[in-house]
Amino acid sequence: MFFLNLTAAEFFGLLAVLGGAITALYLLDRTKRKKIVSTLRFWVDANRVQDQRSRKRMREPWSLILQLLGLLLLLLAAAQLQWGSRERRGRDHVLIVDTSAWSAQRAGAGNLLDREKSLAATYLRALPANDRVMLVAADSLATPLTSLTLDRAALLKALGTCVAGYSALNLPQAVSFARQAQSWGGGRAGEIVYAGPRLVSAEQSSVPEVSNLRILDAKADRENAGIRRLAVKRSEDDPGSWQATIAVRNYGTAPRRLRLQTQFAGTAFAPRTLALAAGEETTVEYTFSTNTAGELRAELSPHDNLESDDRASLRLPTTGALRVAVFTPRADALRPLFETNHRLSTKFYPPSAYVPDSRADVVVLDQFAPAVAPKPAALWIAPPRERSPVPVKSVVPSATIRNWHADAALEAGLRSKETRITNAEIFETFEGDTAIASAAEGALVVVRPEAAVIGFDPLQGDLKFQLTTPLLFADLLRWLSPEAFRLLDLSAGQVGAASVPLEPHEPGEKIRVIDQRGFAVPFTVRAQTLELFTSRPSVVRIVSEDRERILSLTLPDVADSEWTPRGEWAHGIPALAALAPAAVDLWKWLAIAGAACLLAEWLRYGRRRIVRFRAPLRKVA
Repeated sequence: MFFLNLTAAEFFGLLAVLGGAITALYLLDRTKRKKIVSTLRFWVDANRVQDQRSRKRMREPWSLILQLLGLLLLLLAAAQLQWGSRERRGRDHVLIVDTSAWSAQRAGAGNLLDREKSLAATYLRALPANDRVMLVAADSLATPLTSLTLDRAALLKALGTCVAGYSALNLPQAVSFARQAQSWGGGRAGEIVYAGPRLVSAEQSSVPEVSNLRILDAKADRENAGIRRLAVKRSEDDPGSWQATIAVRNYGTAPRRLRLQTQFAGTAFAPRTLALAAGEETTVEYTFSTNTAGELRAELSPHDNLESDDRASLRLPTTGALRVAVFTPRADALRPLFETNHRLSTKFYPPSAYVPDSRADVVVLDQFAPAVAPKPAALWIAPPRERSPVPVKSVVPSATIRNWHADAALEAGLRSKETRITNAEIFETFEGDTAIASAAEGALVVVRPEAAVIGFDPLQGDLKFQLTTPLLFADLLRWLSPEAFRLLDLSAGQVGAASVPLEPHEPGEKIRVIDQRGFAVPFTVRAQTLELFTSRPSVVRIVSEDRERILSLTLPDVADSEWTPRGEWAHGIPALAALAPAAVDLWKWLAIAGAACLLAEWLRYGRRRIVRFRAPLRKVA
């Protein structure tokens, strides 16, 4: 026998203090009694006789014995007295259930995860009743489903809630978490049990040095082939042209012959036949043209036992050119600035044809200002002073563009020597306005949300022959409709860690990464490579100044490496664990016995004292 909560010295110290206090109170209660007599004549002598008799013998000793016995039993319960050897007291185990992508593989009537649950449940039933267990679901992250508990029903209920995930198993992380959990519990460390197929990615195949690992091997069928990546990129020369790349891998040990069927918006492409050797990966490329939105789907056949990576899909947006409506009396002069850009669909109208709700993405107003402002985003060229969308501070007959503001987000490429212009409007700027070009007198080109204003005629004099002029128009249109000018890359990848190479000119500090709900996604940029991580299927948008990437991280990250356990590790269900001698916890029975002793003492002796205390005094004649 041994104490779990208290040492022997602490137990006997508490017993001596509390037992002594109870004994002192008991003796004090019995030493003197209030007596009612008929006359004061006999008071002194009677009292002396009563005290002498109380000192000679103890009245009602069984009351004291029952109180001390109850105290002893309750202290033993508080100290958690256990019957057995200290070496066989309860231990703390951590049960790791593999919920990685492989656990979704079909296996008989269910899947591989069902087999893991059966092994885990058998292990739980074989453990001694006083062993605590923590249940952990492990894929790329280790997620505790319970705390260290003795409740086998709660453990089995939590085990039933496990579902197959999409990411690969990170076994080193799961084992490290289990070791920490055992140290947090404060008990005697037991086993770390892994139930799963022992399949991990190559970079996570090293298991930490542990001696208490037990393996419940749920073997998986390695003969699997699947789609690893589906990437689509819009052509830089033709906005309606797309290039698609599909990566397919054979994870098995035998050659596979596969059929790849691809379709877009219900239109099927010619199927491709792939012959893959064991462990081989290949890519298939498609080029197609469309101006409509639709879903691009790819599917492998024949299907295998792990079907979650046999299909991949991407939603492609509309890729029509930016619609621009130009209201100008000099269409022939402005036409070269717009029609040379293949991303623009430009139509020219006279100012008299202006309507506020023009069916265009951007409206260009050349040297006139309508009474009603346009509803789409607008580019104003030398507007009349009295109707300018940005207040005109002054008009100077001659001005010189001295600088293009380097802190503006859209002035890339605008570099020129000092340029002289005539009849320049100097704008008054406010909070939220950005001055793109400035003279000594003030701002000449200003942008604000949904509007851009040029305070001079860019086709006057030598300006129409300078490279700065078409660059200025291109940058202002990009400001008004950035989505139309961003290069668009779409890809369907695997859940987990994702790496995206960036262009040399893409600054990492100007990149935004958000998910489908609009929430920011943590990322890092190292060596012009953006890295992020998702533990569940998600669609992520990576937006920079001139490029947008959409990552549909919905494919399972199927591990392709098997780790080999060391020889000293235990395997399978412990055969004699349920029959092995174990320490028996007695605190419940001790607490019941102690309470019974105190109750018996009160019923036998306590009620009589209460009744006697409340009894009315009688007068004696």
